Amino acid sequence: MPTETRRDTHAPVVELTLARLREFVREPEALFWTFLFPVIMSVAMAIAFPASGGQTVRVGVSPGAETTHLRQALAGASDVVVREIPVDDQLRALRDGEIHLIIGGGSPPVYRFDPMRAESRLARLVVDAALKRAAGRAEPWQAKEDLVEIPGSRYVDWLIPGIISHCSR
Repeated sequence: MPTETRRDTHAPVVELTLARLREFVREPEALFWTFLFPVIMSVAMAIAFPASGGQTVRVGVSPGAETTHLRQALAGASDVVVREIPVDDQLRALRDGEIHLIIGGGSPPVYRFDPMRAESRLARLVVDAALKRAAGRAEPWQAKEDLVEIPGSRYVDWLIPGIISHCSR
């Protein structure tokens, strides 16, 4: 009769998995890049890109008496900051992002902005509504706001799942 030999080994997949885990744990740089680095990056991203509240609209106007009525009309608007910028520097300030919109005097006012920039399009809408309200436009109704903070809408909320899915491949 043949004698049976008893094995104390596991299935080959289990043995392979255990070998890979031992190899992984023996390399400190692998532990750092897998566990510590993502946590450090998450904290850095959360600090660098905090959840933003209301953003102020920066508007440039020419100095002088012809734009006084514009400055006064926008003084009562919340979230609008008006800066007097000489005509020669206005396009540079718009290009560099110092201001989002340039308002020229006159009736009606002239808006100069870059339509490719979201903050400039937003500034145009905010300033237009503020100037029309200051001129006496009556609002037909006031909308109610139901502010909702959706979890997972910030960049850092996508960072950890992305790193985990990338490392698990």
